[in-house]
Amino acid sequence: MNKKIIPISIALLVIASLVMTACGGPQATAPAAATSAPAATSAPAATSAPAEKVTLTIWHNWGPDDAKGAPLQSIFKDFMAENPDIVIKDEVYVDADIPLKVETASTAKQEPDLVFVQRVGSPFTWTDSGITLPVNDYIKDWGLDGSFKESALVEYTQADGKIQAFPLEGYTWPIWYNKSVFEKAGVPLPTTTDELITAAKAIRAAGDQPVIASGIDDMGGYLFSLILESAMSDAEATQAFAKGDWTVPNAVKGVELFVKLRDAGVFVDGIEGIDFATGNTQFFGGTVAMSHFGAWSFGEAPKELLPNVQLGGFPLPEGSPRKAPVYFSGFGAKGVWITPNGAAKIEAVKRFVQFLFKPENIARFVEQAGMTPPLKEVPVDASVLNPLFAQSLNLPAEVAIQPDLTMPGDLRPDYLRITQEAFTPGTTAEKLLADLTALYKTDK
Repeated sequence: MNKKIIPISIALLVIASLVMTACGGPQATAPAAATSAPAATSAPAATSAPAEKVTLTIWHNWGPDDAKGAPLQSIFKDFMAENPDIVIKDEVYVDADIPLKVETASTAKQEPDLVFVQRVGSPFTWTDSGITLPVNDYIKDWGLDGSFKESALVEYTQADGKIQAFPLEGYTWPIWYNKSVFEKAGVPLPTTTDELITAAKAIRAAGDQPVIASGIDDMGGYLFSLILESAMSDAEATQAFAKGDWTVPNAVKGVELFVKLRDAGVFVDGIEGIDFATGNTQFFGGTVAMSHFGAWSFGEAPKELLPNVQLGGFPLPEGSPRKAPVYFSGFGAKGVWITPNGAAKIEAVKRFVQFLFKPENIARFVEQAGMTPPLKEVPVDASVLNPLFAQSLNLPAEVAIQPDLTMPGDLRPDYLRITQEAFTPGTTAEKLLADLTALYKTDK
């Protein structure tokens, strides 16, 4: 196979200092960890290669139904072939369930050695509570210094400088446009919300549906957030999501915009009862005009649909401070976290981490699953890249701050409950703004 190094990067407009400040803000309180867990940033001294077989336990969510499952298993297999003294025992769980499972296991000192999980919610607190170890010195001592994109490391860096995990999975999270649905309805792809409302009416008249989202789960919550941010600047979004100031005029406009779009029939029928899996099925069926899927869905899209999909951002309302339609992008989708149990097997962990982050191994995820890599250089065969991934490298859109990077982690469950209510017909902008404001009150 003729491979060449090509630049694979995404333009993250999240200001590093702002992200670091967010990471140091109030977050979810994790269960107490073992008091013996190391608190310093220094890595334990490497020992000689294990004389007897060592089992590394890894928890992750990349099962057989995930596009990244196959490349991950191939890496496990090849690693064990090169390191016959190390056995990998991996366990697959739903991503959202992993943090609590790790925290519960940690109290009994029975946590896995490595955790592959997103940096959302309670994992923000893991380093300070001793559930996992900072990896600053590991990056240096294991020959990985300079390998990672700076923007990837920033997302895992606390305000005190501790890097919580090795960045593994980057992502883009754009709006997917099915051009054939718009062509059938005789309308262009919208760049403003007024155009979107007009297009939605034409699409319905042609027998199709406009915008799909999972109104019953957190994936719909992210679309709610993106729509709000289409009306706000990054600074205004931070004021609202980080500090709970929902009196910011453009924050009010964002909530009012969402309700306007919902009541104008922009979302598919029955949106309030649709989950993410159902949303996937409906959009991939070819009769829905728009969806909000991330890079993790690139490998799942039917081949016959690919020529019809154009990626972009969410249309802007009149008067928006944004310069282009908005989308989310970042590197917090998956990190490799080392636990105290892993530190007790640090030589085996070192060898696995070094193997995993070989550019040619990270390339497997890029080529087979369209994953945005955290490394500066990855040798990939450009001819086999997923066409949606290739599109995502140069989107004509503007990156918005993902709420998870600024919102206090302990508020996230109640915030998502509010976003689910937002998709229900009859829920007013006034109620949503009142609920969002009350969410941040410490005396609630």
